[in-house]
Amino acid sequence: MTSKDIATRVTTGVQALALPGQREGWQAQHRGSLLTDAQTYDALADAIQADLKARRLPGDLPWGLSAAHRARKRVKPLRDAASAMRKAARAINGTVAAYEETMPEAVIRAREDKALRKAQRKQGVHQVATNSAQSTLNRLAPADSDDGPAGAPKLLGDFFGDQRRGA
Repeated sequence: MTSKDIATRVTTGVQALALPGQREGWQAQHRGSLLTDAQTYDALADAIQADLKARRLPGDLPWGLSAAHRARKRVKPLRDAASAMRKAARAINGTVAAYEETMPEAVIRAREDKALRKAQRKQGVHQVATNSAQSTLNRLAPADSDDGPAGAPKLLGDFFGDQRRGA
């Protein structure tokens, strides 16, 4: 593949992601081709593994254990490639989702929702703090019928009435 082909494919992909109608088609096309490749690699690995299992060498362990182990080792790169293709297909879904999250209207909506949640959380914290402070004041300085509202500042002399020194 030449660099011009790659540049064309990249440009086409970016343009497809930018248009909501083409985004799903691009996603389905690329995801489908990757999953098809993964299935092909798995099928090829199965065929090679079966062929290698059938080839027994002199000195192998009984019941074909050595041949089976040798076959698994030889097809592991194909299995890894199939796994990588499935991972790439999942990454395409994540890429499209991330791209949709960066659309201007989605970003604005997310920011507004975040600001609303923050305001609600702050209001709740303020309400709890106010209630906590009021209950603390009520506990420390309960409302007396003659002293005024709960939490009003009191002096030590207020608790002993109208006593004067030396009287």
